[in-house]
Amino acid sequence: MKGKNTMQSKENGITKKDLQSLKDEIIQQFHIISEGLINQIKLLTVGNSGIVQRVDRIENENKQEHSETRALMKISFSQLDKGFLT
Repeated sequence: MKGKNTMQSKENGITKKDLQSLKDEIIQQFHIISEGLINQIKLLTVGNSGIVQRVDRIENENKQEHSETRALMKISFSQLDKGFLT
């Protein structure tokens, strides 16, 4: 069987050197593609951290506004209570 496969390979013009060359080219292309993916993932990470910071800032602003609104409501209700009691 081995001899038959070797003969077919030689008849088709494919040698071990050709296969090794193809393998090396595939590995090189894989490295190029994986480097590109790694760079894109890094960009996504930077963008994601920016979004998280923005959400945190908005959350803090909302907490502050909520506290201010509650304080104004307390003042308003205390003034209403004074008005009803007098």
